[in-house]
Amino acid sequence: MKNTKNSKIPSHLIKSWQALINALPYPVSIHDTTLKIVISNQIFKDFYSLPGDIPETPCHQIIHCQSMPKENCPALKTLQSGKAEKAEIQEPNLKKNLLINTSPLYHQEVILGVIHTVTDITELRASINELTEREATLRRSRDAFFNMLEDINESYNELKSLFMSLVRAMVNALDAKSPWTRGHSERVADYAERIAQEMGLDENKIKCCSLAGLLHDIGKLGTYDYLLNKPDSLTNEEIEIIRKHPLKGAEILQDIKQLKEIIPYIRHHHERIDGKGYPDGLKGEDIPLIARILHVADSFDAMTSCRPSRPTPNIEYAVNAFLTYRGSQFDPQIVTTFLNILKKEKRIGDDIVVEK
Repeated sequence: MKNTKNSKIPSHLIKSWQALINALPYPVSIHDTTLKIVISNQIFKDFYSLPGDIPETPCHQIIHCQSMPKENCPALKTLQSGKAEKAEIQEPNLKKNLLINTSPLYHQEVILGVIHTVTDITELRASINELTEREATLRRSRDAFFNMLEDINESYNELKSLFMSLVRAMVNALDAKSPWTRGHSERVADYAERIAQEMGLDENKIKCCSLAGLLHDIGKLGTYDYLLNKPDSLTNEEIEIIRKHPLKGAEILQDIKQLKEIIPYIRHHHERIDGKGYPDGLKGEDIPLIARILHVADSFDAMTSCRPSRPTPNIEYAVNAFLTYRGSQFDPQIVTTFLNILKKEKRIGDDIVVEK
């Protein structure tokens, strides 16, 4: 088990964390190291039909109490591993399928507790009429989230730890929208970070690649779920809806000062070297370098992951696409770097000719 602290979470931290989780648009609770619920947002209480005050209630009395053995509890696993955990469960009382995500909350290198988020994945398809309301709710939540964040006077390390936990909670909520997108953001972040390292970029740019990779598709929170899960080919109108997600992502993050640096990378990760990309039709080096890296990383994962409208292509398909479209769709230097990474990892053979 990771280094944990059984004393109560300090009241000043609880006050700061309460302001943050109140701004989030999905059920969130924070548990201490004994798995008692210390604080939760109103959405959490409404979701589980709880009274207004639930002080220090053991989480197993409320969450997945009938459907999950204690040893499979993701919150308990997080305390043991010190890492984010997740589990899909069925809640018979709620008649819902849920995705549970947990992340550790550190203070001075000691785990004080666990942040716990709930995503309802019972219905993966949403009505077109819900889009306007969903976007408005997301915008209000974003604004409230950062207004609260700016009022917090805790130390940098405390804030950074909680902020990254909440970023990952946002990403998990996005990935839960569709079984086809699950894990996509984490993989793109990993590929982008390795490309940046191989290219010798500085530490700040490497971190930007990782964070931008995690959040590159955050604009899909405002995209119809049924489009992400549609088994047939998309119509031209539906393609245009999907293509709005880079702009929506930039809009969601625009007022978050900790993320201002990565917003151009979110906006332009679907631009093409030949200027035929979107949303702004930028060409060549007018496209930010990290956006060009994300485009390669994102495309590789898309080409090697299963989608409802097609079976999973093999890795040779992705390599051939990179070799065919390097210089038109993809930055040639980044393609060369990434294919050399795949060679080093023995994922492709040495017979693949990669010109510089």
